Amino acid sequence: MENTNKVAVCCMAGGYKNAFTQGVLTAFEENGLIADVYTACSSSTLIAAFAAFRGMGQLNLTLWKNGYAISQEDGGDQSQAMLQSIQQLSPTIKSNLWEPSSSRLVIATSRIITSDAAAAAQSESAKRLGQMLLLNAMRHKTEWKDKNLESELFGTNTDGRTRLLTKENFNEVAYATTRMLHAWKIPASIENCAYIDGSYTSHFPIKFLSELKCGRIICISAEKEKVFTNIFMQEEIPFQIDGVLVDVIKPDIDLKEVGLDFYKITEEGLNIGYKHGYKKGLTYINK
Repeated sequence: MENTNKVAVCCMAGGYKNAFTQGVLTAFEENGLIADVYTACSSSTLIAAFAAFRGMGQLNLTLWKNGYAISQEDGGDQSQAMLQSIQQLSPTIKSNLWEPSSSRLVIATSRIITSDAAAAAQSESAKRLGQMLLLNAMRHKTEWKDKNLESELFGTNTDGRTRLLTKENFNEVAYATTRMLHAWKIPASIENCAYIDGSYTSHFPIKFLSELKCGRIICISAEKEKVFTNIFMQEEIPFQIDGVLVDVIKPDIDLKEVGLDFYKITEEGLNIGYKHGYKKGLTYINK
């Protein structure tokens, strides 16, 4: 029988804006709000992994500062920034995430299911394809996504709802979930299959959460406006799943306007975003 007292925290995609999410998760941990399950997508993956083993106190904002500095050295390519972050943090993650005391971590990815799309995503034309998909997302056009992509979840323990996330494939999965085609030059694969960013298909896994039968679902978004299940913005995050209310924590300010955007940050914007997230986390707990 499912434990309906389970708490799930869903961390959305958001690039460097997820410094806000880090603030929320830190406030949660410091005040004893520990989820049974953390779901993550794209740039929220590493911080959600630390939350799963109560390790938020080990993180600081250099994760984002260093990543941004590396991306600028390489002409704006986010691949090297993400790979460096994974290399730096994965030893600590692998030493703690699979301990019995850790919460379950589930990572959302997008698996490419057609050979032509896989070839395009792994080729020099990937950037152009990514730019096309961004335009499609703005126009809510999902034909390419529907034909070529499938949402796939990886979890630290599996019960048929996810593929198994292991110490051996963690680095591949952590990189694959972040690969936005327009900004990541280095292809992503998991066990020799092509993958791209989880937000193309679903960074809020409704079906998984429904089957999990949680008692509380908390969604953390770094976007001030409406929150959608993927970047194509066809479906908003529901207010409830199978009778369980979904609490959405999001900023009261436009993070981009204060200097914290998907691929660009300022020192001041990073601090403002993190502190605002911490405050929103405290507000939720006190509520």
